[in-house]
Amino acid sequence: MLQNDKKNRRAALLMWFAVLVLFFYQFIARSAFPTVLTEQFMQYFKTDATGIGVLASCYYWIYTFMQIPAGIFVDRIGFKKIAVVSTVMCAGGVLLFVSTSNYIVAGCGQVMLGFGSSFVLMLALKIVSICFPSREVAMKSSLTMAVGCSGPVIGGPAVAVLVRHFDWISVMKVFAIFGLFGAILIGIIMKESESSGSRQKEKSIFESLKMIMTSRQIWILSLYSMAQYAPLSALGDLWGVSFLKKAYGIDSATASFANNMLYVGMVVGSPSFAYLAGVLNSYKKPMVIGIIGATVSFAIMLVCTGLPLEAAFFLFFTTGFSCGATLAYPLSMMMFPPYVRGTVSGFVNTICMTSGIVLMPLVGYIVNRSWDGTVENGVNVYSVNDFRIGLTSVLVFLAGGVLLSFLIKDRSPGESVEETQ
Repeated sequence: MLQNDKKNRRAALLMWFAVLVLFFYQFIARSAFPTVLTEQFMQYFKTDATGIGVLASCYYWIYTFMQIPAGIFVDRIGFKKIAVVSTVMCAGGVLLFVSTSNYIVAGCGQVMLGFGSSFVLMLALKIVSICFPSREVAMKSSLTMAVGCSGPVIGGPAVAVLVRHFDWISVMKVFAIFGLFGAILIGIIMKESESSGSRQKEKSIFESLKMIMTSRQIWILSLYSMAQYAPLSALGDLWGVSFLKKAYGIDSATASFANNMLYVGMVVGSPSFAYLAGVLNSYKKPMVIGIIGATVSFAIMLVCTGLPLEAAFFLFFTTGFSCGATLAYPLSMMMFPPYVRGTVSGFVNTICMTSGIVLMPLVGYIVNRSWDGTVENGVNVYSVNDFRIGLTSVLVFLAGGVLLSFLIKDRSPGESVEETQ
């Protein structure tokens, strides 16, 4: 029996690891390329800041729309099939995006990428929640977030360096081809498994959704997550490099490195807050600390002008670190029985990712409205003040998250409750 337990744990760890690699890959695709290549995209697709914001948000539209359906599929379909299809869609989306200069077709590529990516977090969190003990869920969920966020940390500077020596289109095509090979490897190494851990389906899809959507705490946790992710969706995934280049007069590689301090902070902060939750025997306390820290750090970054570049590195890091209090995901899952946890995490992530849908084009729109009309080489030139005005919208989201954090009903990380109160 002990041997079987060890075998099952090894299988669970292997599945989790495979999905972590996919999570890492899709984070590079959705974040590293847009942040580093924003100006190249503007020239290539012949558009402005608003257009790039809308193009980038195509990913978030389909990603967000698919979260609940993806969670339902993860609850009812084997892990292997979902992982393979997800990887193929991610790689195919990148390949389609970079194979055309047509704005509409590129948007379709973003939609494909968003569709493929929509399953990954749900899959990882479901594996964690049903294949490991309750006491490990908070830490492994946070490590999942950390691994995903390390994608831009490594990928952003790598892309910036590669495009100095190679054509950026070729770099993206090679990246897509690697993803297609990855789909084959995942199909080989992952074993098929019933995603819920059993064939028991205690409630219909409608009943499961009703149980989730009528929970006041799930709405609070979801909106908290949306506020918490706002700096990463607005700065980390799109506008950070452009803002830093304008504010400090630095090149793309340096700006990408500084921008990635958001993700470095997230990588360090996620397991740190999970550990703190264990020490304090509380989910809520670390979440309150995290959102307040993110708000203060982001406000200083936005309001204080004339700061040295080193200060920007520090503030980006501390903002990302504070946003690492991603405990809303394990907290929400452990409020519900195993057979519905994929759907729960999908619902939370649906609301969370709304920040990208709203903020990417909104920041671009505000920046464009503040623009003084300067154009160079056919591209609009924006001032640092334009970016500061546009990014104020992120601060509004964070302030709302602070208020919501005090409404969270606390639980112990080792506690698993079968039904919401």
